[in-house]
Amino acid sequence: MTGAPEFHDRWFEDYTLGETAAGGTRIIEAADIAWFAHLTGDHHPAHTDPVFAEPRFGSVIAHGVLTFGVVVGLTVEYNGRAVAYGYDRIRFPRPVRPGDTIHATSEVVDLAEHRNPRIGLVTKQYTGTDQHGDTVLSCKHVLAVDRTPQPEEPNQ
Repeated sequence: MTGAPEFHDRWFEDYTLGETAAGGTRIIEAADIAWFAHLTGDHHPAHTDPVFAEPRFGSVIAHGVLTFGVVVGLTVEYNGRAVAYGYDRIRFPRPVRPGDTIHATSEVVDLAEHRNPRIGLVTKQYTGTDQHGDTVLSCKHVLAVDRTPQPEEPNQ
């Protein structure tokens, strides 16, 4: 990435159900998997031991949370009016191996009220696919997004 990301302000009312966005693409390298194991302390042999992993998966595989983090990073919207509220239904239907290219997309699948009338909840479906078009990650990302301020009522 060159330079800082460009932020913008997008209000809850600016989102539409069904809108899609193409995220970025990233190749997952063996060094990414090794570094993630070191960083997190997750040294499960599926990620670190080819003798263990190859008969089961064909090679070592990326941590699901690494795949999740990459897809989230590739789909992030630099909206100064939105913050992560949570993630639901995170699934890893296929493994990611060293050398796989991850493509990320998002789709707005729900727009909901919140008990706080100053925000709304935008739910995006994030999908990560590999170079073969196979889904390697699926999750819902819920964003708390500011609502457009309403003019105050004049005093009666």
